[in-house]
Parts: sequence; structure tokens; C-alpha cells
Amino acid sequence: MNILRNRRILIGVTGSIAAYKSADITSRLIKENAEVKVILTKSAEKFITATTLEALSKNHVFSSDSKSSNQDYTHLELAKWADILLIAPATANVINKIANGYGDDLLTTTCLAYNKDLFIAPAMNPEMWNNSITKSNLDKLEKNKIKIIGPDYGTHACGDTGYGRLASTENIIEKIKGFKSDKILAGLRLLISAGPTREPIDPVRYISNYSSGKMGYSIALVAKQLGATVELVSGPTMLDPIDKIKTTYIDTADEMACVISEKIKNSDVFISTAAISDYRPTNFSETKYKKSEDTLNIEFERGIDIISSVSANNENVYIVGFAAETHNMLENARKKLKEKNINMIVANKVNHKLKLGFESDYNKVTLITSEYENEFDSGTKLDISYDILKKIHEEYYKKLQLTNHHVEKSQS
Repeated sequence: MNILRNRRILIGVTGSIAAYKSADITSRLIKENAEVKVILTKSAEKFITATTLEALSKNHVFSSDSKSSNQDYTHLELAKWADILLIAPATANVINKIANGYGDDLLTTTCLAYNKDLFIAPAMNPEMWNNSITKSNLDKLEKNKIKIIGPDYGTHACGDTGYGRLASTENIIEKIKGFKSDKILAGLRLLISAGPTREPIDPVRYISNYSSGKMGYSIALVAKQLGATVELVSGPTMLDPIDKIKTTYIDTADEMACVISEKIKNSDVFISTAAISDYRPTNFSETKYKKSEDTLNIEFERGIDIISSVSANNENVYIVGFAAETHNMLENARKKLKEKNINMIVANKVNHKLKLGFESDYNKVTLITSEYENEFDSGTKLDISYDILKKIHEEYYKKLQLTNHHVEKSQS
């Protein structure tokens, strides 16, 4: 699984001689499985053609002359579409305009309408880079949480040597991939369950559910990025393994319970995103059921309740459950939080029509604890994973402080 998979990245290309490098950046992002669109300023068109970037991005390239179906709303449409906006290369002129709220072309008006993650990779002559006005405006951008990538040191096309060269493609990609990588989870050990389980009916059939594992894998990937030591217990999915995350693969709920029971001993936080089968066949048929009758009756029994067992036997572990519901979502989630005696529950409504939840790259969740309840806007599972993990970080250390306070009080 890739951190940039299905991320919608809008690249702004401005009039620097380094504009040709935008082709390499676009190509690399496509290889990372991102979806890419490009805005070319008028001056950038003197250095690289829209045809080149259209061929690489497989999307229409926008310019200051672009018009949308709604005539003058292209900047709004692009701002809403993008998860990440990258300006590479960014000239001194564009940097100074953005810092001061100017919007006189498609790129700068899109920036004014954009309220998510904005990256700027400067490229300019060393004297322009060292100009006090440029420096002041860069400080202004950073105070507004706009991320500056580079520039690098080296010889420029004009013959001057110094800072101002566009950062390398590798550095730009890595900065984008790590854009939320404050190591807030450093030192924490997370155990995460993901995907469905399968309960066999006969040698060729089983009962399962629509879980793709994407939510659990997203949380594992982002947790690793945030500095945690992560182990994953995964049911059967179509997802690629995550590099440098130890993953144990299981099929049945009993197998998952066995693995979690062993690994929970070395964990600080357990996040149960797995869609574990609530029921399993009472009797497994050693031979395939044949189509000899119009109906087939199979008796089922309740399966193991993994998260309740973990909660009952591991009071020092911070436990997070998930509640995928089709109706009465909040009511059912609050009930599950209390009955299973866990620290947090993440409620999400399963809605195939809205492409949220199971099998989708998107989700919409409500985080619930005994003292907190907050609904997050729908977004990619990677972005939602970051929001969930930030709250887990906050609540885990709050619980730890309370525990230490009670211990100190009992000893005094």
C-alpha cells in the first residue's frame, strides 16, 4: 500500500527554467499511483508544453485561459478537487503574490480558494532567493502552515552559484509523502487488526463480509509514518503488504483471536478495525454441499468476541474499536463502547451508494469516547487515519497521566 495511492495532487508550474523538471515530478507521482492535474502559468508555457504534461498526467492541463463548464469557476473546482497542491517550480514572483493574497491568474486564484495541504518548491537566482522581501514572504507562508521544499545549492543557468535551485524530484516526493510526519507516536507500540475474517462452511464456501482492509492498512501506514512501532494482523485482502510493518495473516476469527492474544502483551495501543465475523457455522461439512435441494439450512453460532476479551484482560492497553453500522450508528456505537469497556470507538456508516466505508478509499467517521464525540468530514482513509491517530495520541497520554496520578496518590 502506498501513501500517495489515489491522492489527488494538483501541480502548479510557473515560469522558471526549472519548469522542465515538472515532467519528472508528474511522472514520479503517477508511478506512486497518485492522480495528477497540472496548472501552467503563461510564463511556464515558454519552458514546457501542455502536451508533454497531458501525456504524463493523463489529464487535461489547465492554463490561465482555461474555462470550466461553469465558465469562471475553474479555480474553485480545482481547489475542491485537490488533496494536495504543489507549486514546483515556484518563482519569486508567484511566492510573493501568494504570500500577499494576490489572485490575478488561475494558479493564484486557486491558491486563494484552497484550504488544504499546500507545498511550494522555490526556484530562482540566488540573489532573488536572498532578497529580504522574498525572505519575509517565505516566513509569512510558513506561519500560515504552507510547506516550503528546498531550494537546493548549486550552479544556476545564469552562471551564479548559491541557493535557489529547485529541490530534487526525490526530495519533493519524500516531503509530500511525509507531510504529516511529526513523530507524535514515537515510542508507542501499536497492534492493529484489519480486513475480514472467513468462517468456512464446507471445503469451497465460507461466510464473510465486504471489508477490504483499507481502513486498517491506512491506519498502520500512517502510524508508522508518525513514528510508532506497528504490527498488523490481517484477514484475507487484495492489498499489498506494507513495507517494514510485520504482518501476520489469518483466515478465521479464532485464528485472529489467538494471534492478538499473544501479541497484545507487547502493545500499548490496540486498534481493532477488522470486520470479524459475528457468526460461524456450528458444523463444518467435510464435503461440499451439493445442489440436491431447493433450500439449504445451515445452523450458525456466535463467534468469539475478540475486543471484549482484550479489554477484560489488558487494562493497561488503550483499546480502540470500530463500529460499521447501517442504521442508528451513534446509538449502536455508544452502546458498544460501554458494553465492551473500551477507550474509544470509531463509528462509520456503511453506504455503498455514497462510496463510503467497505471497499472504498473514502470514509466518514465519528470518534466517541466517554467524554468526547466528534464527527469528521468525509475524506480519504489516509487523512481520516491521521485524525484518528492524533486523537488516540492525545487520549492515550491523558489516560497515562491519570493512571500515574492515581498510583502516586495511593502510594502517598
